[in-house]
Amino acid sequence: MPAATQLQARTGLMGNVTDYLFEHSLRQGERTYLVTPERNWSFRAIADRAGQVANYLKALGVRPGERVLFSVLDGADFPALFLGAMRMGAIALPINSYLKPDDYAYYIRDSACVAVIVDHSLAPVIKSIRADLPALKHIIATGQPVDGLPFLDNEIASLSADCPAHPTDPDDMAFWLYSSGSTGSPKGVVHTGNHIYWASELFGAATMGMTENDVILSPPKMYFAFGLGAQVYFPLRMGAQNITNPKPISPDIVWEQWLAHEPTIVIGVPTLFAALLRIAEDKIGAERVRAACRRLRYCISGGEVLPAVLMERWRKFADVQILDGVGTTEMTHMFMLNRLDAAVPGSCGRLVNGYRAELLDDAGQRVPTGEIGNLHVYGPTAATQYWNKPEKTAEVMGKGGVLTGDKMSCDADGNYFLVGRSDDMLRVGGIWVSPAEVESAIARHDSVLECAVIGFPDEEGMVKPKAYVVLRNAGGDAAAMAEALRTHVRATLAHFKCPRWFVFVEELPKTSTGKIQRFRLRQLAD
Repeated sequence: MPAATQLQARTGLMGNVTDYLFEHSLRQGERTYLVTPERNWSFRAIADRAGQVANYLKALGVRPGERVLFSVLDGADFPALFLGAMRMGAIALPINSYLKPDDYAYYIRDSACVAVIVDHSLAPVIKSIRADLPALKHIIATGQPVDGLPFLDNEIASLSADCPAHPTDPDDMAFWLYSSGSTGSPKGVVHTGNHIYWASELFGAATMGMTENDVILSPPKMYFAFGLGAQVYFPLRMGAQNITNPKPISPDIVWEQWLAHEPTIVIGVPTLFAALLRIAEDKIGAERVRAACRRLRYCISGGEVLPAVLMERWRKFADVQILDGVGTTEMTHMFMLNRLDAAVPGSCGRLVNGYRAELLDDAGQRVPTGEIGNLHVYGPTAATQYWNKPEKTAEVMGKGGVLTGDKMSCDADGNYFLVGRSDDMLRVGGIWVSPAEVESAIARHDSVLECAVIGFPDEEGMVKPKAYVVLRNAGGDAAAMAEALRTHVRATLAHFKCPRWFVFVEELPKTSTGKIQRFRLRQLAD
């Protein structure tokens, strides 16, 4: 893939987004972009592989505008497929690599994709549903050869790496991301090349300040909107190095990578940071951890509310600053973030420059400063449709921007505070109760590993908080522990916010990206 020759002005994307992404990094093309367990991949090597993929898709008969779905592990194939599809004008569809057959069948049917490219470990799953997918033309395997399927490495080996960019309008569809399904069935979120451009310019460059000197450690997977920016298009544009892990997210593996590579930016979710801190405290020790953080500029947390107590524990133990922020699949990436040396504990931070937001009541009117409202955010990365879901599109995006489904408040300084999702907020005795606030109070107890709070009707049908709790040490007297937690919560919160029930479980249901699936807890409670 040839490098673009002219710098883009910060006025919007010009042409195919793949030229923009490689514009700077290919000038030093032999520098390392991806560090994988097998080898290091330079920017040039990834660009060449993407060009070969683009030529292969064209040879298969894939046409511009058609969908190419892929479900592969983090590594060189992911950016090559993502970029290669967009390079030749097709729509790139990265999909979770930890799904069940019915899930893959749903995505393939919903997207009407013409080609599916999967890791060899997933090939049997796709083959098992092939008979039910008559419109699917091609299945290709990656990683290792699979009997009966073309193997990507072999198919592209003799193809040219030079593939001219398809002349795509920056506002045309370029890629889709499916919503994580934390509150129901996934929806295809349609994104353009301009969305990548503005996310890179406004967040990756201007807010994160990512440069070619950065080494990125981002355990959130590439198929997840959070990881796609952090691992793929931000580093490609800025020329930064990215440390990858094809295996499931594990705090032990993350620490191995952290200690070995001494990253400058670490990106994760609160659950992961909590697990990393436990291992650091129990096994590694503050001295070694601080040495591994000597180049670290900051950490970024997203996906769930970062408890203030966890933020402070990290600061004291490792002298690490974790900046909490908010992003959504519909907004491409993050649009709120705390700032270095100005982080407000418990806050999601302030709006990224280039975005604006409103907090609205249920009638669509703005709420006063400090009161809770529904977040409606506007910016140049906002999706304009859910694929084939016009009613949901009208509800969420019909007025421009995105009605995110988040309940937030905002103080006089412009700091936003997430209090829960619209369908997670509890109305107890006519008063809004934030599950996040109750969860934060419970989590401060030394015996609690993690927890989640939902609403559940009592014997009179009145909704009360119900807590599902994972203890650090299972066993013991459940009734006594429940009473201890009840006393603990009531010491810091109003009594009506205290859970009526405490249920002790071995683990909480989560999406593959680490978000707690409260709708599954509601199903369990029912």
